[in-house]
Amino acid sequence: MKGIIFKHFESFVVENFGDEVFEDILDSTEVVTDGPFVGPGTYPDEDLFALVGTAIGMLNISLADALYAFGVYLFDKLAAAAPIFIESSKDLRSFLLTIHSVIHVEVRKLFPGAETPNFSYEEPADDQLVMHYTSNRKLCPLVRGLLDGAAKSFNEKLVCKESACMHEGADFCTFELTFHGVIEQAA
Repeated sequence: MKGIIFKHFESFVVENFGDEVFEDILDSTEVVTDGPFVGPGTYPDEDLFALVGTAIGMLNISLADALYAFGVYLFDKLAAAAPIFIESSKDLRSFLLTIHSVIHVEVRKLFPGAETPNFSYEEPADDQLVMHYTSNRKLCPLVRGLLDGAAKSFNEKLVCKESACMHEGADFCTFELTFHGVIEQAA
């Protein structure tokens, strides 16, 4: 896992629960990595999973809820780091269609050895998209959070249904998305 994800996890915990909580998580977690996590570095997935495991135990929240909330948070951070991907998309649907063929290709160029998830798509209608997610990490609640974070960033209403899940024996997670347009702002 790239160090930037560790750094965003740290920021997420600090912003929502405080520095002391993050320090307690670090002090209470046995990790393989010796020393700080730095953005361009690559670290064992198990280190992040261990930190998240300690955090959910200390904060008494479910893993799915924690991953979802982190996904919503993480989208804004990733979008701020590479705004071109947002700016070059006319809407949420067109952005989502670039994740596998454009964004993850660029991530692998910038960070050789990065293990990005795989996405494939079906387009049953103009206002619908079916995304199939595959990853050895099986972080589907994080993906769901990223999807909702993206919808918020594009100011669009998105309805998302996960109709298949790797945690329930499926070969991949299936997210059935329906787009309901731009959210009207109150005057």
